[in-house]
Amino acid sequence: MNWGIATSTGCNKISLMQLTYKAIQQITTTLRLDEQDEDLKAFYSKLIVYCTIIESRLISFRETDFSPSSLVNLLSTPLERIFTDTFRRLLVSSWPLELAKLHGRIRSIKNNAAKIEILGIYLEIGSTSDVHDEIAKSLDFCENELRVRYPEDLSHWAFEDLAPQLSISEPTYAVWNAAQSIFKAMVSCMDCPCTPAHDLSARLFMGTYRKPEIQSNDKIDQVDFNMFLSSQQNWQEAIVHTTKEKKVQIVIDEPHGQRPKKECIRTMKVKSLCEPIAKINSKASYRLVFKVTQNQLFKLQSERSGKPIDNSQSAVSLDEFLRNRSGSLTEKTKRILAVILASAVFHLHNTPWLQSTWSSSDILFFRTPSSAIPLRPFIHRPLSSLHQTEEPISNDGTALDSDDIDPDDIDPDDILSHDCPTLVILAIMLLELYFVAPFDILAQRFNINLEPDSQTTAFTRYMDVNYVFKACQKEIPNNSQFYLAVENCLDPKVWQDEEGRKLDEPTLRAKIYKSVVLPLETELSQAYGDVRIEDLDRIAQDIDFGCWGQPLKTRDQQSSTSNANGRVSVSADCPRQCSDVLPLRHQHTDENSRDSRALMDPPSNKRRCSRSPSGVESNGVLSELSSLPDVPSYSRSSYTVGILCALPLELLAVRALFDAKHDSPRYIRGDSNTYALGTLSNHMVVAACLPAGEYGTNAAADSASNMKRTYPNIEFCLLVGIGGGAPTQDNDIRLGDVVVSLPTTKYPGVIQYDLGKEIEGSTFELTGSLHRPPRCLMTAVSSLRSNPDLPSNALQSSLEEVTRRVPESWKARYTHPGQDRDCLLKTTCTSCQTQGACSNREAHVHKRTPRPTNHPEIHYGLIASGNRVLKDACVRDRWARDYGILCFEMEAAGVMNTFPCLVIRGICDYADSHKNKRWQHYAAATAAAYAKLLLGHTAANITDCVRLSMEGEQEGFLVNELEERSFKRQRVSNVMVDTP
Repeated sequence: MNWGIATSTGCNKISLMQLTYKAIQQITTTLRLDEQDEDLKAFYSKLIVYCTIIESRLISFRETDFSPSSLVNLLSTPLERIFTDTFRRLLVSSWPLELAKLHGRIRSIKNNAAKIEILGIYLEIGSTSDVHDEIAKSLDFCENELRVRYPEDLSHWAFEDLAPQLSISEPTYAVWNAAQSIFKAMVSCMDCPCTPAHDLSARLFMGTYRKPEIQSNDKIDQVDFNMFLSSQQNWQEAIVHTTKEKKVQIVIDEPHGQRPKKECIRTMKVKSLCEPIAKINSKASYRLVFKVTQNQLFKLQSERSGKPIDNSQSAVSLDEFLRNRSGSLTEKTKRILAVILASAVFHLHNTPWLQSTWSSSDILFFRTPSSAIPLRPFIHRPLSSLHQTEEPISNDGTALDSDDIDPDDIDPDDILSHDCPTLVILAIMLLELYFVAPFDILAQRFNINLEPDSQTTAFTRYMDVNYVFKACQKEIPNNSQFYLAVENCLDPKVWQDEEGRKLDEPTLRAKIYKSVVLPLETELSQAYGDVRIEDLDRIAQDIDFGCWGQPLKTRDQQSSTSNANGRVSVSADCPRQCSDVLPLRHQHTDENSRDSRALMDPPSNKRRCSRSPSGVESNGVLSELSSLPDVPSYSRSSYTVGILCALPLELLAVRALFDAKHDSPRYIRGDSNTYALGTLSNHMVVAACLPAGEYGTNAAADSASNMKRTYPNIEFCLLVGIGGGAPTQDNDIRLGDVVVSLPTTKYPGVIQYDLGKEIEGSTFELTGSLHRPPRCLMTAVSSLRSNPDLPSNALQSSLEEVTRRVPESWKARYTHPGQDRDCLLKTTCTSCQTQGACSNREAHVHKRTPRPTNHPEIHYGLIASGNRVLKDACVRDRWARDYGILCFEMEAAGVMNTFPCLVIRGICDYADSHKNKRWQHYAAATAAAYAKLLLGHTAANITDCVRLSMEGEQEGFLVNELEERSFKRQRVSNVMVDTP
């Protein structure tokens, strides 16, 4: 088909296409706002997302003369399916203008049928479902080909690491020596006098072995190992104390300045390990206590176990979880377990505890008497096999002796080119966790045939995992820390020196930490800011791995409450699927029960770790927050306000202000967001955060579209977070102040800009047309600004609540850093601007009158939004002068056309070269405090709140959702029923 653009220049071709896709996106957004049909709304959402992504990519092409005919044809294919024959007859150069006229005609029309009638002459977007599918497939193909064929050049972008500053110290290196010492001690007492001899086995706790109470400058001279020992499959808990000293030192806490007293501790030398195991069999609530001195095992007095197990139930392997209980894994538990497994390799590599053939079948989890399964993995090792060798295993996993065999006689297939086979297995297990599937099933998913288990060798295993990783790596963001960890595990050159020789053991383990463990720790910390790596072992053991990562204390409380009431109740986050017996299900046939069934169905296994939002797990992600009222689950249609944050530290402040926390519904297929639900100022709120490592308008548009699709009754969204301020003589903006987007007669409150254009020509080119905030929010803003009784410290109570509710280790970060740390530098000094250091720096600081209090002030005006970080004071000042900009940020432009929204930004820097993260947490708290204040002045336009009752869960019944879908102007407090 002749599209009539062959005569245009390259730049004009791309401009025409970009403007055309932009116009289609605007028309579709207008259609979606008043659409009642759920299928059509979903179709419109797809169009909005695809057009937004394609249009944003074309902006970068438009700046060059790069426009091959293949690119034009690729972009034209979806348009051929969207446009009717009548529209195709028009000149291509007139497409954007004609589409803009169409958009103008339908904007004031509320009836979608009338809109479709007007558009139907030119566009196919209101026709049959078959046409919708063809259009969606065409756009999907176009977007994918655009990304693959023309990858974006990011070299000219001014990137900034917006993730929280991490303070992760290196772990102790003493565990490896201690593990070796325990091995030798157990080998020395393997003689069993019983007939027949017992087959002794051990299950060693796999952890990070960090001790948060020990400071980095203290000497860590003791390592304690938790394990379970068995002589007849009756597992007995044991703790083994080891020291780096020749003699065991018993340290007793004493007041500062006093010398510790020496106590006589009775010990017994262990000759046969089966004897103490058999003796304590009758004491189920006790555990054995050993110490190791000079590779000899001694028994101390037994003690009561803090975490007893249920010996009547068998342990569950990680392989079994992946095959039969994959729905139990959450993004948070997957990431925590990935760090623990990598830490185990760091600590136990090249020890008999970790063989080169270990697998997910060797990773076991014990059940508690309450049938919970704590996230405490143990590595299973038969002690009889340990008895065969007392020396560490070879790095290469082979038994070939180069002195006895001629190198020419060695088959290359018998030699593993990778010096660390345990890391190859770790890569397999990380991929299994990422895709929540055993390795053999994962290989089948990507059409890769594996060798039978009986024929598998270290060589074939290494080749297999490389093939699988290559096949699935497109589904893992290659800029993620997880991708880096797996890639390093499989790269043999990482584990060799510059001359290709094997690294010595200390250097190798240091490399394991820096190349594998640290990236996984970093991604976990970025995704879940409340999880301290130094405290990970304690946090993990309080999580029920078998039941959606629910805190164990919560389950115990629910269990005791249910028993006290004489009935069985099941938490919405802990469905009956956690049991070994599947419940009977009432077969709903009515349409209104769809959401209820969705809440109870197992989640999709296609969720990916690196796509997980940062820090937004439903239960346990903010486990250290002060408790909120226990509120049951509500249907997705009950939520009417969305809050979107870019960083975990922003979402943490928002969640700390929740009046009540709700249980999150199950994951929705195709939605990569994870949500935090609750009430805020009597509004039903759903909050989400962008995926770790993803920032800017495109990521925000993707998350916002998913939120709107999953929660269809959301009326507006608040973009709450941090931004860079632009102070002027008229606007005395200080760090910690709040800037709220406010429309003017010319602009809708937010201006979308292109920083590349600004740098090149010292002028700005505004790109895109954004929607204005909704009237209900503008009315609330007017109410706040006109309220004479609003105190100057209106945000203070919420700020205090944030600092009270966040974890103890974060409280100082969310408090005001002090006005002495708020420095605004002049733009006249080149050294200050380019180097960040100047010998006469004090002379270049703006002298501003100190404020009488630290209370943040609220400013209303225009906000500039774009995909790039602004770090130039001259540019900032020109924007402020020419456009009246008060703040710069990176997400709003991607959301405002998805659904109505208001931007709220706490000022954390001045958008210059002196950007730092000192003010980020406090600025996030001020933005969250204003959001709560604003919602308190906004009338709630919500649907009936449908509570998901669990009383009938024992029979599999759910309460049907209310059939009424109409909106009712009322407060949440008037529709919530009392907790049963």
